[in-house]
Amino acid sequence: MNKNLLSKVDYTLVLIIFILACISFISIANAPLESGGRATELAYKQIGWYAFSAVAAFLVMLADYDQFKQMHWIFYALGLILLLGLTFAQLGVPVPLANTTNGAWSWYNIPAVGAIQPSEFMKLFLIVSLGSTIDRHHELYPIRGRYEDLLLLGKMALVSFPPLLLVFIQPDLGTALVMFSIILSMIIVSGIGWKWIAGIVAAIGSGLAFFVVCWIKFPAVIDLILKAHQKDRFLAWTNPYQYQNQEGYQLIQSLNSIGSGEFFNHSFNTSITLPEAYNDFIFAIIGGSFGFIGSVVVILLYFIMIYQMIQTAIRTHDPFGSYICTGIVGMIMFQVFENIGMTIQLMPVTGITLPFLSYGGSSLLSSMIAVGLVQSVRMRTQTYMFT
Repeated sequence: MNKNLLSKVDYTLVLIIFILACISFISIANAPLESGGRATELAYKQIGWYAFSAVAAFLVMLADYDQFKQMHWIFYALGLILLLGLTFAQLGVPVPLANTTNGAWSWYNIPAVGAIQPSEFMKLFLIVSLGSTIDRHHELYPIRGRYEDLLLLGKMALVSFPPLLLVFIQPDLGTALVMFSIILSMIIVSGIGWKWIAGIVAAIGSGLAFFVVCWIKFPAVIDLILKAHQKDRFLAWTNPYQYQNQEGYQLIQSLNSIGSGEFFNHSFNTSITLPEAYNDFIFAIIGGSFGFIGSVVVILLYFIMIYQMIQTAIRTHDPFGSYICTGIVGMIMFQVFENIGMTIQLMPVTGITLPFLSYGGSSLLSSMIAVGLVQSVRMRTQTYMFT
């Protein structure tokens, strides 16, 4: 790597990742286990995943991101094959290494590595493929009208629908929603006319209204849309204390943990037992261990991270690089909002990890590679005197 490229690394982003890594280790190590004790062993494993993920992110950063545009279909096809394997396993076809957890067929158990979740990497493959699709469409149609916009929407739908469907039927509603947020964010910056975007937003609003009406008036329709455990999560979200010994238990314990931290927990400790505390509910441990101040610091770090990524998307003169950054911003923003929201009852509980903080190799590796992609775009952005 030459010194000119090295000077363009976003060291603010690197510092934020380092701070989040420290918070992740402390919080996981402090997470009480249902079986007793703390998740200290998992915290040390998280350090190993951070080291491996940092190397992967560094290699991605060294690579010219434009090369991924040339071979994006290879990654996209690989991701679909892995997702299809899990779908076949769900249907009863024997698929080597495929594994189910909590009723979802989302993982492969790799010997000596552990559980790997293909949908985490499919999010990145989707971002690159959509970015390439948009970029090449604009090269073919420099002058755009309604027909060209509709054609681009059709292309994006063809790229997005297969992975979105395969993830949804696993069933993994959380990751499907993350993919949907990626798609929507990239549509917004794709150059498509605002009338089309307004129509899409109206369609989403109508869909949500339809869901609410069906939830209240036609519960049989909801049974066709959601699995039983997903429906139970919505019920527990609306009234957790009615289901405090079932689906509502996790949410109630999360609220108790965050509340126990008060304004600033001087003991940096929480004793409230919470299922999956080191994973999806790590923010509840942060709130209980560091109080309101610690929670605000974490949220502020995410704000700065997203701001830095948006600045890279704006400053790059390559549309493809801008699309990649936008997709990653959409992915991280939604995950942070949904994960923190579900721990404080602002959003329903879904299986979405908190980027860079939750325990888990697949989630951390995909998030770090995403940062590597943003750094690759930033390092290859040309600066001009009059811009």
